[in-house]
Amino acid sequence: MDILSKLTNFYAAWQAGLSASDHLTLLAVGFVLMIGAVAALLWARSRKDPKSEPIRESFTDSRAVHVPGERHVVDRQKGDAFLRRIDKMA
Repeated sequence: MDILSKLTNFYAAWQAGLSASDHLTLLAVGFVLMIGAVAALLWARSRKDPKSEPIRESFTDSRAVHVPGERHVVDRQKGDAFLRRIDKMA
């Protein structure tokens, strides 16, 4: 905790020594860095090959696909599917 208090005191002393123009300069540098980061992310995203990612359709555009199998047969039968399978294995 001694290191944390030393760093807090050092930051407070450094900040007290700054003038208003220094604060504005640091604010401007911060804004430029944030804008640069957003621009870099947009640039990196625009450089991706659009063909490399699959096209995602919305849920309303997707069609139901019929998959033949047991689960469609089970829907038509009554009773517990687990017990029916055990009876079938016996």
